[in-house]
Amino acid sequence: MKKFRKARCPHCGEKLSLLRTWTIKTQGEYKCPKCGGYSNVELDPAVYFFSIGAIVLSGLIYLIWMVAVRTLSLPAILLILLPYFLFYLLCFFLVRLRKPAVRRKPTAGRPQPSPHQQTQKFTTERDRRSTL
Repeated sequence: MKKFRKARCPHCGEKLSLLRTWTIKTQGEYKCPKCGGYSNVELDPAVYFFSIGAIVLSGLIYLIWMVAVRTLSLPAILLILLPYFLFYLLCFFLVRLRKPAVRRKPTAGRPQPSPHQQTQKFTTERDRRSTL
């Protein structure tokens, strides 16, 4: 399956270990120790599908258990928490590293405000504040 794979540096292609993936999955940026390239840390869109599936499956297990047995015990609680644990393990393989987007410089065709317009705006705001 192509979706379930280890995260790779988009610059040099080095695979990250599971421990490294666990530490960076909540951060926004990653610097590769091998090549020094910066990458954005993103989660695969399938994470949302699996999270909703874990919630629904856990609710169904709870509902079926309460209808069948009518009491909660430690094994029942562990069984209800099992989908969340599996979701947590799947998240290791759904972390992606992407090259950051390059910012574009303003083009020559785009009109820039003249210094006179900026001064006029500042004067108008100052006049407006003084009248209040």
